[in-house]
Amino acid sequence: MPLRLIASKPCVGLWCVMLLAGSGVAAQEDADHGFPPPVNAADRAEILRWVGETLSARYVDPEKAAAMVDEVRARAAAGAYDAIGAADGYLLALEQDLRAVSNDKHLGLWLERLEDVKSDDADYTPADPDYVEHLRRTNYGFRKVEILPGNVGYLRIDEFAHPALGGPTVVAVMNTVGAVDALIIDLRWNGGGAGLVNFISGYFFDEPTRLNDVWERASGETSQGWTPEYLPGPSLSEVTLFILISGQTFSAAEDFAYGLQQAGRATVVGERSKGGGHPVEIVRMIRDDMAVAIQVPNARSVNRNTGSSWEGVGVVPDLESPASEALTAAYDAAANVLLERAAGEDARRRVEWARQEFRAGLRPVALSRDQLREYVGQYDGRSFSIGPEDVLLYHRDIGSTRPMVPMGGDLFRFEGYDGVRFQFERDDEGRVVRVVALGLDGSRTVRPRSGVVPESPSP
Repeated sequence: MPLRLIASKPCVGLWCVMLLAGSGVAAQEDADHGFPPPVNAADRAEILRWVGETLSARYVDPEKAAAMVDEVRARAAAGAYDAIGAADGYLLALEQDLRAVSNDKHLGLWLERLEDVKSDDADYTPADPDYVEHLRRTNYGFRKVEILPGNVGYLRIDEFAHPALGGPTVVAVMNTVGAVDALIIDLRWNGGGAGLVNFISGYFFDEPTRLNDVWERASGETSQGWTPEYLPGPSLSEVTLFILISGQTFSAAEDFAYGLQQAGRATVVGERSKGGGHPVEIVRMIRDDMAVAIQVPNARSVNRNTGSSWEGVGVVPDLESPASEALTAAYDAAANVLLERAAGEDARRRVEWARQEFRAGLRPVALSRDQLREYVGQYDGRSFSIGPEDVLLYHRDIGSTRPMVPMGGDLFRFEGYDGVRFQFERDDEGRVVRVVALGLDGSRTVRPRSGVVPESPSP
């Protein structure tokens, strides 16, 4: 069957992985329509030859490319692929064997339907409508923006979007967190992306800073990775920064974490990341009945301080923690920094007050009606009852009523206001006998329990 090679286009990180996965889905859906097509011995030999030539010419490490090619050729000669009759199954077997030699998680092989092969000028760029729509529906990678208790910012970024598309969202987000005292950036679900790493990183320096460079095999040249000279919005160069990673953190997300870590600008918290530090390009072979695509790592990332990267080893966290607990670990670390900086007892009390609110918010407490009944009663001019939705209600003698939120350990706060909390206290037999009003200013007002009121008083 005749074939032709179409021009390759750069592709990085998550979007490339998504495309690979998407091709598999499409193949499954079209199984009844002749896709993926079958392959015979001649087809397998043709594809193997093309894969070998492509890796030999383009893979970032020529010696490792030779080792990969030798391995799959030897396995082919031994008949390891002879029983594979489907094109997608054959490519999967080749990919697994190539990765077993290289340990390169960016290397991939997949099929595309001919009608889905993109033109050279629309390969996962701002000109690609599928990519544009994907980013729009995912808020350009920013899945959550929040100010946590104690003025600690939290950003969850699941993808680094193409700068031409995601730039305005970055500016808006950075303006939102521009006045925080500490910032946590969550990359635990981030598989990479197409850019924005240096753009976002620039907000955390007061001058252009060189982070991770890229050496390209084809040219033999190194492109230096600098943060921008100018960024719109506030500078966060003095903000204490934490970055959360996991075993899912990959590619451009590792680039971001590693660069800021090695520059001494961020504390990385969580689990060792996946370990993909090679930029890639996609090369396709067009046949009569299908398109074979290979994602070739054609360059390597190099940090100016370490002379190496995270390829194959991952980013090693400064503060190790199970990924599921990394946010708590980072917040505690941030709170400790803020405590060290706090001037005076009032400032330190506000930090601990916020830490308590944060921990309670991570694991909301739900109390049954029977449990809430233990707090119902009169407390020296104040009273507590149960509302219609099993909520503890606070009543003052002047007629105001406010719902309460349980924080655990007989402690409650107001819904929507956290300047005062109520700590119920029990006697030796476990009965609630008093309530202590705790103020953010350090005040304590003890009110003994004097009677019981109806659970749901009339309005």
